[in-house]
Amino acid sequence: MIALVFRYEVRDPAGFEEIYGPDGEWAQFFRSGLGYIGTELLHDVEEPERFLVIDRWESADAYNAFLAEHQVEYMRRSDEARFHYVQELRFGTFENVWPGHAAAE
Repeated sequence: MIALVFRYEVRDPAGFEEIYGPDGEWAQFFRSGLGYIGTELLHDVEEPERFLVIDRWESADAYNAFLAEHQVEYMRRSDEARFHYVQELRFGTFENVWPGHAAAE
């Protein structure tokens, strides 16, 4: 399993949650992809404009296949979503490291 982790500084927390939350527009879009596990949205209790978004996929291959197949739609949605945040920072793509877990390829 991989997790793509992003940090956002947002303009309107409620509007952002509708787009980026576990049942938001991005999650609904990702659900059409094989290997999508889910999205987690974390809200910073000390800085109300800051959120973490964690998108989980079964593998890097599953995520990359989704991107390749839906590149135009992904870019359109990404451009439209920029209105909802001031800054986006991608922390990276992470995988679990517990014993017995096979690394994503």
